[in-house]
Amino acid sequence: MNNHLNLFKTYTKKEREFQLENDLTRGLALTLLENELFLNTFLNEVLDKQGYNSVFDNFEGKQEIEIDIQKKVSSIKEVDHIYAVSISEHEMNTSNFFSQTHERKYDPITDLLITLGNIAIIVEVKPNNHDCTGQLFNQALNASQENEITSGEVTPVDFHWKKLMEKAIQVNNFQKATSNSSRFLKDFIQYVRVHNFQWLPQASLSSLEIKAASAPIYDRLATAIDQSDLRPLDNKRLGFVCEKAWADEILFAVNKDEKTIDVRIYPGNTKNQGWHLFTKNGEPQFKNEISLGNHTYPLIKDYHTKLTSFQSYFTSLDFKEDVLESPLYTKENFVKYSGRKKRDKDWTQLEDLFDEHFKDDFDWKKNCRWEEKVTGSGKSQFDISFGYVLILRIPYSEFQQRDNNKNDLTKLVSFMEEINRKMSSIVIK
Repeated sequence: MNNHLNLFKTYTKKEREFQLENDLTRGLALTLLENELFLNTFLNEVLDKQGYNSVFDNFEGKQEIEIDIQKKVSSIKEVDHIYAVSISEHEMNTSNFFSQTHERKYDPITDLLITLGNIAIIVEVKPNNHDCTGQLFNQALNASQENEITSGEVTPVDFHWKKLMEKAIQVNNFQKATSNSSRFLKDFIQYVRVHNFQWLPQASLSSLEIKAASAPIYDRLATAIDQSDLRPLDNKRLGFVCEKAWADEILFAVNKDEKTIDVRIYPGNTKNQGWHLFTKNGEPQFKNEISLGNHTYPLIKDYHTKLTSFQSYFTSLDFKEDVLESPLYTKENFVKYSGRKKRDKDWTQLEDLFDEHFKDDFDWKKNCRWEEKVTGSGKSQFDISFGYVLILRIPYSEFQQRDNNKNDLTKLVSFMEEINRKMSSIVIK
């Protein structure tokens, strides 16, 4: 999924502070509504043990949890305990909550209101380092006066952004581990990450060993992409869109054995892309190496003949040049053999083509599981493309050198953008 389709991304071009505050509040409210585990985690953090137990120990299902935004304090009725929650980059000092002097009788509007049983949770959300203690105190004060409860039944809670996002990521990881991922939670995490990656519990690459778990490395690289001008790919793959007619994406993978970050691009992955490669007689030409910073790295070229059915990949014929008896990828073969191929005549011609061009000791049918995936599959047709995979292996240490401060992604973002420029210029005209 492209991040432009993020559930919480707005079309507002100007990021006005009040609009951002409303969007973050709405995103949080919707995520709490749609993800029960995240809601339960949130309530466990906000409510003390007595408050949580008072609601759920003897719950009879008569009073459902209600979550709403932009509600007037006067709408809070029949509660005997109020929790006043601050969600800001600023960490609220709860011990000073009741010493605020901004007492004012009015009907304030809460950012987020959660009611469950006889409990009301008032939440004030800030998109920055603003201290909302005074504002939150006034909301709690007016709500408590409306319900004739004393200050002893008002509990201030600091749930600053870093703590909230730590819990969100824990829930997201748990749900991924149980194959129960939530679109709302994933999109909320990404939306917050784009706004301020420092709210997420991430370490810099300089402090992450490549031999350890790969997930923190992937998360950090994904954050750098989100902070750049690049267009990220969907949540299942790490990479960004390639703005070239001959390829559509650039992918990243952690290679623990080589201690590298492998960057892959697939030129000619569809027949339409192939038309932009096979412009001359013979085979398309690519650069053999790429320079990044002060270092030059070889560009590994392999062949990737992809087979798809109804635009879905089902197998590929992957090989290196040394298994060829004679050149297979020529403009003539591309024009004649790529594209839609039907059973019987077309498939027989492809078999003859591959038998002719591959060396006898290379079992091309086994390589792509031809008999299982093609002739014995029951398919009547498929599409075939004459493409490549080009791999750039960059030492992980190069990424670490550019990311040694968890609060500063500038150098790593620049490096990712440089990789994009270089990988997008590998075709030799």
